[in-house]
Amino acid sequence: MRNALRIRDFRLLFAGQAVSAVGDQVFPVAVSVLVLDTGGGAADLGIVLAARFAALVLFALLGGVWADRLPRVRVLVSADLLRLAAVLGLLVATSVSTVPLPVLAGLVFLVGAGEAFFRPAYGALLPSVLPPPSLAAGNALSASSAQLAQVVGPGLGGLLMAAAGARAGFVLDATTFAISLVTLLRVREPEHLPAPRTRVVAEMAEGIRAVRERPWIAWLLGVFALNLMLVYAPVVILLPLMVREQTGETASYGYVLAAGAFGGLIGALVAGRWKGPARGRWATLGLALLVAQPVALLLGAGLPVLCVAWAIAGLGLGPFIVQWETALQADVPRHLLARVISLDWMATFGLFPLGLALTGPAVAAFGRSGVLALGVVIAVVLPLLVLRVPGVREFRTPVTGPGSASG
Repeated sequence: MRNALRIRDFRLLFAGQAVSAVGDQVFPVAVSVLVLDTGGGAADLGIVLAARFAALVLFALLGGVWADRLPRVRVLVSADLLRLAAVLGLLVATSVSTVPLPVLAGLVFLVGAGEAFFRPAYGALLPSVLPPPSLAAGNALSASSAQLAQVVGPGLGGLLMAAAGARAGFVLDATTFAISLVTLLRVREPEHLPAPRTRVVAEMAEGIRAVRERPWIAWLLGVFALNLMLVYAPVVILLPLMVREQTGETASYGYVLAAGAFGGLIGALVAGRWKGPARGRWATLGLALLVAQPVALLLGAGLPVLCVAWAIAGLGLGPFIVQWETALQADVPRHLLARVISLDWMATFGLFPLGLALTGPAVAAFGRSGVLALGVVIAVVLPLLVLRVPGVREFRTPVTGPGSASG
């Protein structure tokens, strides 16, 4: 990891995104306080927060197209400028007594749109600034900074909100975007060789075809989508409810989330040093550790056990994220990489809102135990089944498989 940090351009990228990741965690706290302070209720808050995920799903693939067309640093700077402008708009809204709900949702939607362009460009830029031996370490550092932000950010946001309201949160978030912009403007991107331009739809189709030609990627994207919809979404809904029933208040579930992020941080740091064979096998088996979350809820575990369960799930998820991102960057041609990463983000968020919406009706129909038991089965069975797909054990397209010539 020290070798990766010795590279000037990666050091700039990493520093800017480590700071910006903290702002990303403060942002939803500040939005929630703003909506409630301006007279909104639970339904209003749901609409505003959902706007960010809707933008991610709608623009992810388009963001990948433009990140493959243009110099990626230029895309990153433009995306951060858009998000900075939206956050400043929300900061202005804190000084107005009544803000129409569509305005708040629209500004949050712009933040999500900027993120949809930023994520594919960032992931596709790393192989250009890091040599292959340092790529896993660079991904581990990026993932660990995001996990650390999940530990620090919500608590920092809560302290700021208690002291100065939503305004302080948006000031902090805007400041982190400004710092990110300063670092990005100093990055010297190697010469970008974009693919020949065609119609946007055709370029999107080319990205989809690149995934279909690599079955290990396509199948794992399906596992992500189903896991988030059937395992993680119910857990997100039921965790605060069950903590409240046990303790009489909801805030304690923040400790559980922090434990999960801390586990992910440790896992990501360990993965950065992993040099062994069959990285896909161990990473995919680590993904199955997500089962600890629905198991703990199914057993009605107390707060300490819930913290342990979330930490175990994080220990599995952290290495998976690092190995997955490194494998994509190694197996997918550079001119297609941003589009493939954008499809990864679409799979990540595409079915998640649906899972959140269906959890309530599913609990009413089958009970909490039924929903959580299904989550236990899905969390274990899907990773085991996908290991039978060619290329998953190695996280690499087999030499005899389709698309191997370009991988």
